[in-house]
Amino acid sequence: MNPIAKVTANSEISLRYLEWEGDGSPVLLLHGLTVCAEYWSLTARLLAQEHRVISVDLRGHGQSDKPDWGYDYQTVAGDVEKLCREIGIEGALLAGHSWGAGVALSLAASSPGTISHLALVDGGFGGRRRTLDGSPPDYTQMMAPPEVYQNRQTYLQASGGGFRDVMTPEIEEILMASVTVNPDGSISERLSRENNVRILQAMGDLNARELYPKLEMPVLFAAALSPSLDRVEANDRKREAVRAAQELVRDGREEWFPDTAHDIQLHRPSELAKVLESFLHG
Repeated sequence: MNPIAKVTANSEISLRYLEWEGDGSPVLLLHGLTVCAEYWSLTARLLAQEHRVISVDLRGHGQSDKPDWGYDYQTVAGDVEKLCREIGIEGALLAGHSWGAGVALSLAASSPGTISHLALVDGGFGGRRRTLDGSPPDYTQMMAPPEVYQNRQTYLQASGGGFRDVMTPEIEEILMASVTVNPDGSISERLSRENNVRILQAMGDLNARELYPKLEMPVLFAAALSPSLDRVEANDRKREAVRAAQELVRDGREEWFPDTAHDIQLHRPSELAKVLESFLHG
């Protein structure tokens, strides 16, 4: 089943989204930083066998509008809430990945009637990001270096490095959907560097633990565990963050994906779709 690309009409900014027009209950999917709605395609088409599935290009990303303002979580979540009202989405399973998990968390905390189940996919687990001295990090140093964008090959090597074991031409095109290929073969991000920094600042200031007690719906923490030896400590920190989060939600459950890249929806789409279905019906 192929999705239909659509655009919102009743908001101050226009959002482009993909819709898999199934007959079942709605599923709303939010992507991570710098990418686009297509990142959910492999998982979405599996879910669409039983559901109406929507995947959104969030503000500043993909083919949605890219203003130079409004990249705080409240505003981005508000964009999604307006989209839901426009296209008749309520009682949805909302799944957000990475940065999109923070957007999903903010929306679920502020507009519980829109969301029946919340899935945080390798994101939205912890507190504010700070350096050892308590200050915010240098967010300009957290963006991908310019050499990643030399050409298609360098971009695919960087963006798909964690799941080369499952790489296919289809996944390559999903990765390329987030960027523009220039006439000289170089790559340009659709998310501007300025807006990227704005989002990183919002991510660093988000304290998810303040929002967990406000959640009225079941919450799934779906987390990837990296196989890399240099990620052992990061895996341990993630386990601790999920454990702490579980103590703050009313109805929480967790699912772990061993030997899996951060982009679970691309690396393990079948497994993630089954987990989301089980979460929704369990």
